[in-house]
Amino acid sequence: MAVFWNKSVPIPKVKGITINRSDGNRVLFVKEAPYDAKVGYARPKRITIGYVNNKDVKAMHPTSGYKEIFPSEWEKIFGEKVPSIIKYIGMYVMAEAVNSNTGIKDIMDECLNTQDPGAADAMIDFSMYSMLYQSSVVEHFSSKMKDQMLFSGSGRSDSYYSDLFGKKISYEQILSFKKKWALKCKEEGVEKVWLCIDGSNDDCESTGVEFSEKGHAKSLRNRKIISFTYAVTEDGKPVTFEVYRGALVDAKAMKRIIKFLKECGIQVKGVILDRGYCDTAALKFLNNEGLEYVIMVKGKPAGYTEIVDDYGKKIKLNAEYLIRDTTLFAVQKKVQLFDNYKHDDYLTLFYDYKNGSDRITTMLKKLYDEISRCENELKEGKIPSVSAQFKEAVKVSDDLSGMEIVTEKLQEMLDEKGLYSIVSSKEMTPAEIHHLYQCRNSSETEYMILKTQLGYGKVRVRTPRRVQVKFLNAFITTCIRYELQNISKELGKTTNEVIQELNRLYITKVGESYVPIQGIIGKQELILKLLNTSESILSEIAKDENDRLAGRKPVPRHRKTGPNTKQTVVLEPKAEKKQPVKKKKAGGKPGVKPGTKRPDINKDGTPRRKPGVPKGTKRSDTNKNGSPRKKPGPKVKEDAPVTTSG
Repeated sequence: MAVFWNKSVPIPKVKGITINRSDGNRVLFVKEAPYDAKVGYARPKRITIGYVNNKDVKAMHPTSGYKEIFPSEWEKIFGEKVPSIIKYIGMYVMAEAVNSNTGIKDIMDECLNTQDPGAADAMIDFSMYSMLYQSSVVEHFSSKMKDQMLFSGSGRSDSYYSDLFGKKISYEQILSFKKKWALKCKEEGVEKVWLCIDGSNDDCESTGVEFSEKGHAKSLRNRKIISFTYAVTEDGKPVTFEVYRGALVDAKAMKRIIKFLKECGIQVKGVILDRGYCDTAALKFLNNEGLEYVIMVKGKPAGYTEIVDDYGKKIKLNAEYLIRDTTLFAVQKKVQLFDNYKHDDYLTLFYDYKNGSDRITTMLKKLYDEISRCENELKEGKIPSVSAQFKEAVKVSDDLSGMEIVTEKLQEMLDEKGLYSIVSSKEMTPAEIHHLYQCRNSSETEYMILKTQLGYGKVRVRTPRRVQVKFLNAFITTCIRYELQNISKELGKTTNEVIQELNRLYITKVGESYVPIQGIIGKQELILKLLNTSESILSEIAKDENDRLAGRKPVPRHRKTGPNTKQTVVLEPKAEKKQPVKKKKAGGKPGVKPGTKRPDINKDGTPRRKPGVPKGTKRSDTNKNGSPRKKPGPKVKEDAPVTTSG
């Protein structure tokens, strides 16, 4: 262990520090204290972190152990950054593998590095941070990711990210990325698809964001909001996104997305929409564009009331209307959904027995609690106030002795539970309608992940550009996480479980170099295999990090192609073309022509110095090794041996 006798640091005031006076005043630190079951107590393992300074008893001469255990203090005192002993590389490996399969970072490098050459690296580092720590707060990035292998090499500060989001990425770069990503999706087979388009909004806690407006906040709080819309394929692959004013209706944002995808060559066969899109404006737009649609019905429009009156009670638990392999009962009818839009659509009424039963159970429990509360208020001499939910179903008795249930109103509430309807542009079986609408769960999942798993539930940035870039980073993160989500399904685990398993991969520092861990467990090996990579990548990453620390430029690994989903076409080998023989030009060998004289002035205007030792230079009397220098000249011949004849 090296001792830095020429350096002095304060003795750390932390728990576990002891000084061994009998052995050179060694300063010891308890690195760990594992419990020993044989003796029944913990056995501390100490490491020497320094030797007490004779001139200052509160200071010590540090060792390499101190440098490794207290890297932040070392950097603070001497201004020298200490590389971590362990670097976790699982997220880095995953991001590289996803790029190999999708090319997302290649597109980022191409589109986002115009003003800052490291912008794409910093963005993907932030995506790794959001997935690992479920946060989008830039202030915590540097501390949380200090032991992680990063594309940026070393962790960026919060001021860097603030500058990156606010100044270094333009609207044109964002649009360029969106176009290239959509074209990449088309290249991978997303050409004619059903799109799940859904909108949501975030509370905007900052002032100065121009397009934050009062609207129907999902959080149900009276705050300004920013709205955004994602478009994903039937299986959940994110294709594009849009950020817009908080009060803009979702249908207008849907028009923008469909128009944008058409420009990118992606034909939208139909859209699957939530009840927020169920209005006359959306239906008119979709019909005019010739797009098919499947939309959950909102409220109780005329068409819904008509089909409920005809079939609401008839389909409940009626085997004639059962959808196989489900607990659903359904019927379909062609109706005019809205009074103010004369257009016939196919309306499918569903009764979900399981969902209806659960909701009835929950409602009855609330009802009984409400009645008990009101009866207690009557006993106390108060006039009870029934909550809005049960105002029509529960009344105070005429003699004020208790509460009465209005059975007719309660029956109406019970009949509504489990019923819902979906409108479609063309006739399909209830089973087909149900299957298509289930695909919309993928977009709902993306929104849930975005807000709860990645930390984008609130907008805290202060300018429109920062908002756009922050949501660009959110979209990139969901694209990467989607690939990991598919692997998780194959393993039968959650995405977060796979992320934590990957984060156990690391390289460790031995001496001055990093080496990969030897032997990975079966789960990690399977994850790497599903990512189309192998254990050998750990050695490659260790080499890259060693090259970076040594100041050598790492050799970039060529991007591997992803799994081949298209049919391979075997072409016949072409006949080799004979390369024409180049005739040598007259004039001799290439290079400086004979007789060419160098100018006396260099290109930068300085006088050119002739090669060799300048005139007037005197050699020293001693060589570099300290021996006396012999003057040049012919060697002195040794005298021939004298021979005598006997």
